[in-house]
Formats: sequence, structure tokens, C-alpha cells
Amino acid sequence: MSNNSMFFKDKKIKVNTIGNCHYVIGDCISNMNEMTPKSVNTIVTSPPYNLDKKYGKYDDNRTFEEWEMLIDQTAKAAKNILKDNGSFFLNVSPIPDKKTKEIIPLDALAYFIFKRNGYALRNSIVWHFNNMQNCTNRLSGRWESILWFVKDINNYQFNLDDIRIPYITKNDKRLEGGTGRNPTDTWNFDLPESDFWYFDRVNNMTKNKLGLTEHPCIYPTPMIERIIKMTTQKGDVVLDPFLGSGTTLVAVRKQDRVGIGFELDERYSEIIEKRIINEGNTSLF
Repeated sequence: MSNNSMFFKDKKIKVNTIGNCHYVIGDCISNMNEMTPKSVNTIVTSPPYNLDKKYGKYDDNRTFEEWEMLIDQTAKAAKNILKDNGSFFLNVSPIPDKKTKEIIPLDALAYFIFKRNGYALRNSIVWHFNNMQNCTNRLSGRWESILWFVKDINNYQFNLDDIRIPYITKNDKRLEGGTGRNPTDTWNFDLPESDFWYFDRVNNMTKNKLGLTEHPCIYPTPMIERIIKMTTQKGDVVLDPFLGSGTTLVAVRKQDRVGIGFELDERYSEIIEKRIINEGNTSLF
């Protein structure tokens, strides 16, 4: 099913539609450049990290200069289609240099790229997780960055009341009638894992359960749901330019927003559609 009138200037672009979720198979930069200006409220995505993962048509074995060029092109194209009060959430990780094994902070590289393109950084969120391989020659990595960029530092959506979490202090009369506290930008080890920003990665066991073994990297749906609730209203448009296995569209469907995504490799179409249908109304993580 194709429905591109609400997104694209070029009506020939084929848009696959399932309910409130839409996706296009093709290059994200060229497709963003064809989108209607100021049509997207929030962009949330996790681009390839240059770790030589098997993403099909995408070459994940690039130089850092090539990776930076991709992020720069993404930031430029996104700036035009974001609404004036729009947000861009970029999930990236520290990664080892292929030759020297020095750790390269991709979030630091991305910050300066987005800054050059006129964005402002509102928060640098620390996403914690546990299920990942253990290192033997350095400390094991257990976090990634989610950089929250805004188009206008004085004008952006932030729905704090929609993402509040329980107070730490119990039975404090001063807190009676309150709606909960700000989840901050990291994880508090004294609180339950579901509070703050602890979300385990989707491991191989879960991938097998859901039939998602074809995709190497899948981020947790509840984390994306929080971001969507934090910066959009029901009916707003959320875009993922590196859609992958379709997690963002699953979160969009569960939160009654309008979602669109771009995925370079057509072999992930079946996974995307299956996840939207099967997971769109029930949390499995």
C-alpha cells in the first residue's frame, strides 16, 4: 500500500503503509531531501557505528571521515524537514579504532557536526545496559549516548509530566499529590531498572523468540517510547532515517503517533512489517 501525499514532494516515491506507520526502501539522505519542509516533529535514530556489522547493502566498514560525512549529510537534510520546535535524538556508542584499538567517542564527533549545522544540544543521555560481551584487555562497555539536539534552544517540545517516574523518598507528606520526579539523564543504581535510563539491549534469545535474527542491532522499544512521549503529542510525526528492524515504528504505533522510516535494504521489509503488526500494541521487552 502506498500513501506518500502527506510526506513527499515527489509523488512517485513508494511508501509502504501499515496503519499509522510508513516506510520507504531507499537511501535516507535522498528521501529526506524529497520530504515536505517542516513536516516532522521528532527524529530518533541509531545510525551504523562503523563496526563492520552485516547490514546488507550498507557498507559498515568505512573511514571515520566517511562516517562523519554521512552524519553531516543526515543532519543537514533533517534540519530542513524538522518543525521549528523539533528534536533530533541520535544514539551512538564509543567504539574502538579498527587499527589502533583506541576508543573513539562517536558522540563527541557527532556533537560538533550537529553544532556546525545549527542545532543545540539539550541533553546528553546515558543509556545503560548489561547484556553485552565482556572485555579482557579493557573495562567492559555498558553504556551508549543518546544526544538530544533541538532546532531552537528557546522553542522545543518537552513533556515532562508524560515521563515522570516514582519519587525515591517514600511516605513523605511533602510529596503527596505530586506526579513523580524527572527521570534525569542517566540511571540511578538505587532504583528499579525500569526507572531512569536502564534498558537492556535486545539479546540473541529475544531475537530468536521474535524471529529477528537477520538484523545485527536492535534497540529496546520502551526506550524509544519514552523519547516519543517526551517530545511529541498524539498524532505528531516521528521519523527514523536508519530504520533497520523497525523498532521506532513499533514505538510510534504503540504511542499513537504517525511514523515514517527509511531503510536501505529491502530484505528487512518483512521484519519491519511483522514487528509493526505483532508488537505494535503489546510490549515484549
